[in-house]
Amino acid sequence: MESHVLEAAEDAGTVEIEWLPFELRPAPRPLLEPRGDHLRVDWTQHVYRRALALGIEIHLPRYQPRSTLPLAACLWAQEQGRLRDFKHALYEAFFCEGEDIATDRELARAAGHAGLEPDAVIAAAYSPERIAQLLEIRREAEAAGVRGVPSLLADNGESHWGMGGLERLLAGEPLVPRQ
Repeated sequence: MESHVLEAAEDAGTVEIEWLPFELRPAPRPLLEPRGDHLRVDWTQHVYRRALALGIEIHLPRYQPRSTLPLAACLWAQEQGRLRDFKHALYEAFFCEGEDIATDRELARAAGHAGLEPDAVIAAAYSPERIAQLLEIRREAEAAGVRGVPSLLADNGESHWGMGGLERLLAGEPLVPRQ
């Protein structure tokens, strides 16, 4: 959801962003229960309010899939210059349509919507090199203090994760690190 805010600032030339995938719950870490209290409470108190303010459609996902395959596919889509379109297609499938985006079918469908070759995106998702790249990105992010998404790491070393970080940064307010 925050990518819309970040993309608008990026398009306006206000900020320069390095987009990196970060897997929140890689195996064997447990996934959240889609209808568990944590998600329902957080979404009711924060996510839906933010989405409404931004004019963005979003629904509590029916699934909590591993994100390894979609994130590896995002690395490839970025190499093809189509990351934004591919991310948007995955967002629509997951947060608007309630689909499990960690399936070959949904990765291929997102690829088609983004103007990418479906078979190539599936091959990229399973690529050992891209999986290794994800692991390295996660190691570097965790070493830098990343604990959630979206995360902002400013040039001055300040960090923030969660909603509203970019607005705080652009308003000259301190970022709020979360533990």
